[in-house]
Amino acid sequence: MKLSSLGERVVVDNILKIISRVFPEGQLPLGDDAAAFKLGDSWIILKIDGSSASMSKYEFMSWYDFGWRVTVAAVTDVVVKGGRPLGVVSSIGIPKDMDESVVYEIVGGITDLTSSINSYVLGGDINESVSDVWVDVAVVGVTSRLVPALGLKPGDELLVDGCLGLSAIPYIIYLNKLDPTPWSDLLMKVWRVKPPVEFLSISDKVRVATDISDGLTSVNRLLELNNVGLLIDEIPLCDECLEFAKEVRVDVKDFMRYLGEEFRIVFTVGEGGLSSNY
Repeated sequence: MKLSSLGERVVVDNILKIISRVFPEGQLPLGDDAAAFKLGDSWIILKIDGSSASMSKYEFMSWYDFGWRVTVAAVTDVVVKGGRPLGVVSSIGIPKDMDESVVYEIVGGITDLTSSINSYVLGGDINESVSDVWVDVAVVGVTSRLVPALGLKPGDELLVDGCLGLSAIPYIIYLNKLDPTPWSDLLMKVWRVKPPVEFLSISDKVRVATDISDGLTSVNRLLELNNVGLLIDEIPLCDECLEFAKEVRVDVKDFMRYLGEEFRIVFTVGEGGLSSNY
């Protein structure tokens, strides 16, 4: 059967069945945001993520920002499991007739993002592709306490570590064929989003967590994994989204409809709660 008729989720589920017999036993279930294994008194966390330019890069997005964004995706999956990112490696595929500057820009984005979280770039791999540019980034992290996606219970309150909606702005610009130039400052907030490393300061109080990297689908997968439902009291839409919606005259609901790579963390805490405001 062709992949197009199955969809990504079905393919991923089938892959998980294949690898299940060699998946490390531990606190992170198969299909969680990342995987981990015990080494001494610590947990080593591993994650790889990737994107192709044809599917994930807008024409008004730089190659530097493309490299940055792919790296944020992998780093965030390590952070949301309670891990401190230690190092990053990447693999890049690029057609031989493209300018060499594309490679340097992508690596620059990967490197600067990694530097911003005081981690290391540990090398990588470059390949010739047929027609598309693709980037895979793998991250290794360490923690003494993992934060799984499994363990939600009826009555738990889900919190989010910031406002939502900014990731929808590039798609709305693209969909409505708007000139992105007036929104360059706002787009920079989207392209160069910072990994939520501040989460590590409270992760010891967090019982369950996942990141929003696929819009509300990420939250839905969390609910399915835990066999619970969710009553939404409030969605914290960013002020910039409200201003953008008013300026270009789009429905505010579009921000939830086109929500994508937010890289925000949704979580629930154990007894005692938090002293911080979330």
